[in-house]
Amino acid sequence: MNRAPLMNLINYNNILYIGDEAQACIRIIEAFNNKLADIERAYAAWFTNRSADGLLTRHDKLQHHIHYHFEGGIAAFKFKNEDTLPAIIRNECFVACKSLAAEQLFVLS
Repeated sequence: MNRAPLMNLINYNNILYIGDEAQACIRIIEAFNNKLADIERAYAAWFTNRSADGLLTRHDKLQHHIHYHFEGGIAAFKFKNEDTLPAIIRNECFVACKSLAAEQLFVLS
């Protein structure tokens, strides 16, 4: 299995990649991280006004609220349980993920 079609999975907001090509998965994760950085810049005031509890950074980062899950050829992201992100930032993350899924569909077609 190289890559599974994402047409039926486009409704899942947090799936980044389905397949068994490690390099392709890494590229998608890197692209998602770039989109997360853009989201963090767009909401910089929210992140800089918060401290990162228990961490050695001066302010909070979006990456502190997200972790990746890999299982059975599926790469997805999840928000951590103690997540305190505003709904608008969470939605931006889902939009970023869906846009990557749409780009993958375009490349496959």
